[in-house]
Amino acid sequence: MEPDHYRVLEVHVAARAEVIEAAFVVLRELALSDDGPGGSRRLVELNRAHAVLTNPERRARYDAARSE
Repeated sequence: MEPDHYRVLEVHVAARAEVIEAAFVVLRELALSDDGPGGSRRLVELNRAHAVLTNPERRARYDAARSE
């Protein structure tokens, strides 16, 4: 099962795009500063979550699938 994108980015499900973007920037910097394998995995999760939640169509499909 795919991780919860909102939890990955540490934002509320009703967060505006600006909030999602700000969270992504901060969390990405933290992941980049982690030289271990955990940092790399975290970066992949962050990028996936960001790609879905910042695209209105993809976010709507994701939200619909979450509520099923």
